[in-house]
Amino acid sequence: MTDITFTALDMGISDEDRQTIYNEVMSAPEEKWHFNEFRGCYMLPVFNAGGQLGGQEKGKDTKNGEFIYTEPAQNWKFTQNLLQEKVFPWMEPMGRVTILRTPAGYGLNVHLDSSANEIGTLQHKFRIVLNGNVDKLYFIDKHHNEIYIPDDYYTYVLDGSHPHALKPGTEEKVTLCIGAPWHGSHNKKYLEILENSLYTMKVSRPDSLEEEWTDPFWKK
Repeated sequence: MTDITFTALDMGISDEDRQTIYNEVMSAPEEKWHFNEFRGCYMLPVFNAGGQLGGQEKGKDTKNGEFIYTEPAQNWKFTQNLLQEKVFPWMEPMGRVTILRTPAGYGLNVHLDSSANEIGTLQHKFRIVLNGNVDKLYFIDKHHNEIYIPDDYYTYVLDGSHPHALKPGTEEKVTLCIGAPWHGSHNKKYLEILENSLYTMKVSRPDSLEEEWTDPFWKK
């Protein structure tokens, strides 16, 4: 069940929950967001070890998820409680939390959420779509076709080592994202969630990678 490209999860997160998280997210001052050139969207750090993408901080064990909430998220009590009750209990370790915001009429560049060397390893990334068109997310298959997800699922896990992107939508897309140091490691709770998935996709991988799909960070 862990060898997936996309799988929709039944986490008991309602539309009302997503709206409340969205309201808290959008209360963050505009200057707290930064533009990520590689992905082509705005990002807001929420839960990490410091810095825009949660890099190392002295005295913090980031490999085991020793993180704190950033200044904009300090008062997001509903979001913090939901993550603590419904998400973090099955994550080993807890992952960094970041918000991605893509304006209406703009998409995300084709990219990997991993290094090229990690392709084929366990690289699960957790997502809750808070606002915007869901079915604009697509994966690149072995023939370089665009394989889109259905417009039915707002909470899901995807394989970050599979090239994916977002077509421009008619609404601003806002997504809560959780990634490293969590990669989808096996444990009873997480496997049960995957086994009860609402919908799963397995897409073939492209035979070759474009250089621009890999974050320059990994090439340093």
